Amino acid sequence: MSRSNWKPRLKRSDGPLYGALVDALAADISAGKLRAGDRLPTHRELASTLGTSPGTVTRAYAEAERRGLIWSQVGNGTFVRDLREGDHYSPQLDRTRIDLGPTAVPIVPGDVGHLALAAALRRLGERADLGALSGYQPHAGTGAQRAAGARWLELAGVPATSDEVLVCGGAQHATLMVLSLLATPGGLLVEDVTYPGVLAAAELLRLPTHPVALDAEGLVPEALAEACRRTKARVLYCTPTNHNPTTAVMPLKRRQALVEVCREFDVTVIENGALAPLVAKAPAPLAALAPERTYHLASLSKAVLPALRVGYIRAPVHARLALEQAAAATVWSGSPLLHELATQWVTDGTAESLRDARRAEATARQSLAAKVLKGHPYVAHASAYFLWMPIPEHRRATGLVEEPPRATCCSARRTCSRPGRAMRPMRSACHWARPAPARSWSGD
Repeated sequence: MSRSNWKPRLKRSDGPLYGALVDALAADISAGKLRAGDRLPTHRELASTLGTSPGTVTRAYAEAERRGLIWSQVGNGTFVRDLREGDHYSPQLDRTRIDLGPTAVPIVPGDVGHLALAAALRRLGERADLGALSGYQPHAGTGAQRAAGARWLELAGVPATSDEVLVCGGAQHATLMVLSLLATPGGLLVEDVTYPGVLAAAELLRLPTHPVALDAEGLVPEALAEACRRTKARVLYCTPTNHNPTTAVMPLKRRQALVEVCREFDVTVIENGALAPLVAKAPAPLAALAPERTYHLASLSKAVLPALRVGYIRAPVHARLALEQAAAATVWSGSPLLHELATQWVTDGTAESLRDARRAEATARQSLAAKVLKGHPYVAHASAYFLWMPIPEHRRATGLVEEPPRATCCSARRTCSRPGRAMRPMRSACHWARPAPARSWSGD
């Protein structure tokens, strides 16, 4: 192993210095200026060369090692890795863009979910029956996968059997499938401020949406009854637990009143439960109160790991065949590898452990936000990934979003909500969370 007198040439960037240093290291390895086995300068030597702090170099080396560029040995130094030996470089693209959009688990190096994923993939690759996971699988998932889905649902208080569960590619895929199954020209009843994903799915299916008022406790039953009288819509989409974006958790009494209205007007309920696992000891879900008319959508992406694009639909048994046909029409077959991984994690308790870790992380971040925003009005649940902050009447959300430097925002076009409503500083995916006015049905 030779000692390298590496002197990186850093490109100008709006991103952090340590990131530019890692990029320079990757470029010199690719160009052959650094070869496998070369020993890099020590942290202090490189810091002196660059005129920066040893901490910056330490962070750069740690990131480079995470990406598979280098390896280190205590007492001997830091060395360039042979990228031909299977540990390949994995770039982190667009370093100048901080993606605040997804309402999901924070992506940080060394995360417990990432470590669990790496270990699970290694075990998966060593399985003798890996070939069985290389083909198509049943549209609704295998029996073992559906049983795991039932267990995951039960952890959130949703009673379910494997016959009532269908495996899908996440809650958004589930939303599209269930809407396509239940959609009528009468349209869809939604909360006045609701999850942007359901609005996108409704628009794709050309479904009119009818807003229903909500307050600090969630959807207002009286407003739902009035909307049923006013419209022909008989399908309701709502999020009773950890509502996106207000973080509201609907009390049990309110849920019971909501179910009474749905039964009175024969309304079918689509219950979004993707973020519900983050709330410990939540009231009974609507699927437990009115199982005969509720389609509950669950997901592992929000509460476990974003890359685990696996979701579950708990539906009345009579809808099973129609949902299988919807699955066949949209993805035909889910990813057997991801579904098998999800099944393992739910069965052996890994998913539950990661869920608990996500709750703890979200709680810690909410505590930090409370200190930063002390004295400012906002609404948030203690274990939510985001918060809801009202803005003064004289301000526009778009103006507030455009004020910070571009390096701190995902995209100004995607970080605003409707003027006069509210914005969420802990996530900038404020999309237009309010439904558009109902429009006439068009079948073209």
